[in-house]
Amino acid sequence: MAMKRGSYRTGRERVERILDASHELFVQAGYRATSLRDIAAASGISHPALLRHFGSKQEILTALVDRLDRKHGTWLADGASGAGWPLSVAEVARRNEAEAGWIPLFTALIGEATSPEHPGHELMRTRRRISKRLGVRLLGGLGGDERSVKLAAQRLGAAWDGLQILSLYFPGRIDIPGLLGAYQDDLTRHGIPAAPPATVRPPDAPPTEEAATRPAPAPRVRAFESAARLYAAHGYYGTSMQAVADGAGLTKAALVHIAPTKRALLDLVVAELTTPAPDEADPGSRLAALLARPRWQAAAEIVLMCEATTPSHPAHALMAGRLEYSLSIIERDLAAVGPAARDEVRAAAQWLLALALGGLIAWLYEPEDVELGTLIEDALPPRLHGRIAREPLAP
Repeated sequence: MAMKRGSYRTGRERVERILDASHELFVQAGYRATSLRDIAAASGISHPALLRHFGSKQEILTALVDRLDRKHGTWLADGASGAGWPLSVAEVARRNEAEAGWIPLFTALIGEATSPEHPGHELMRTRRRISKRLGVRLLGGLGGDERSVKLAAQRLGAAWDGLQILSLYFPGRIDIPGLLGAYQDDLTRHGIPAAPPATVRPPDAPPTEEAATRPAPAPRVRAFESAARLYAAHGYYGTSMQAVADGAGLTKAALVHIAPTKRALLDLVVAELTTPAPDEADPGSRLAALLARPRWQAAAEIVLMCEATTPSHPAHALMAGRLEYSLSIIERDLAAVGPAARDEVRAAAQWLLALALGGLIAWLYEPEDVELGTLIEDALPPRLHGRIAREPLAP
């Protein structure tokens, strides 16, 4: 019996090592770019030994998410009790931050798994649906009709996702518990704001004769589209130059003429995806432009942004620069409305950008259920309504 207990203990210790190594590799390189052999090597065991515990990466991913759910606490489990907010959202966010690796792992996965081809796609969709139902249940006691409560819960979830992304790009600058707690306080104090009427997107127009006879895109455009589509499905690390060339209908030599290295190709795609539109006049205009894009372009930007939260990623500096620019533009536009305390304008800008990022993620997972324009519209925290024009700007 002692031998059996020792064997069990050794097996559990090995499983924990495998999950620890997987967690680190999934965050650093992405789920798709990590192989079972990579995990075995990082765990200090052989590939056959790993297979005795996990038959696939999907099993490891599921076990890793389950372990973090059990360790970090209670947003889903306690919320399922139906007893109202078991904790403030600020306290749940603080627990998330205190659990080492929680935010980096889920930020990486939530972006990468927007692709329906990703093995974790259904897992993340299921988690999001459960969270949304709990949010509706928990906010339902604050008043408001069903549509308004659903929209408030969607905004909470979207902002939460977006704030976690921003916190990884700007460590120490984003107060996730504070911003989420303020949102909950606003809803408690003022009630659920009424949602605007539902909007219906017109169906896509059929292709015109002119479009059918349009010349084939230039090789550079084909290379961009192929790379962006592959990034959306597999991320940067999981995409090869040969795969991009094949998708673009180019030879490898022709692709190298356009972008001599894999890094140069990434820079080309990121620059194309994140370049501000010429008519970017307000914080919401670029979001509207994103909605007019094909889904794969929006997905490529989100996947790369979530993947590049680690400073070692070659797109990290580019994405951080774009986010910094977006924050500055939103702060400028908010300050132009009227005088306000700088810290409140800064917090409002962070909230709105986070809401846009998280809203786009929600739209990629469930486009049939998320009205992205409505999600963002009039989303300024109620505590700022009427105060921007009254409070003096702090020096």
